[in-house]
Amino acid sequence: MRSRRNGCAWPRPISTARRVMLLLLIGCAEALAQSGHPFDDAQGRHGDGHAEMHDVYKGWHPPGNPFTSCCNDADCRPTRAFVDDDGRWRAWNGSGWLIVPQERVLPADHAGDGRSHLCEKEGFVYCFTPGETRG
Repeated sequence: MRSRRNGCAWPRPISTARRVMLLLLIGCAEALAQSGHPFDDAQGRHGDGHAEMHDVYKGWHPPGNPFTSCCNDADCRPTRAFVDDDGRWRAWNGSGWLIVPQERVLPADHAGDGRSHLCEKEGFVYCFTPGETRG
């Protein structure tokens, strides 16, 4: 119930127990946001996670074009991805979800680590491999 003070409605004060619970929840949320996660390198930002997989990436070629490389020293990296309602792959490049052209999709788990990987620069997708599907 709200009380009236000077004609304005004021919310009832929060109890000490609820205030403590709220502060604990905020603290836990902040700790989780700052904690490391094994797939933090899968944020899709250009260059993130490239170095550890460079030897794998340098042998990748777009499907149907064995004379072109997908990798240009920092274009490939682990990423997040999903299949949209139209059945197209979408991959995160660090700033937005890109539609992956079907002709740029490599076999699933082509990197061999269970993660999705994207080779892209300035919105142009060179290659993409979906990771293991999780249900």
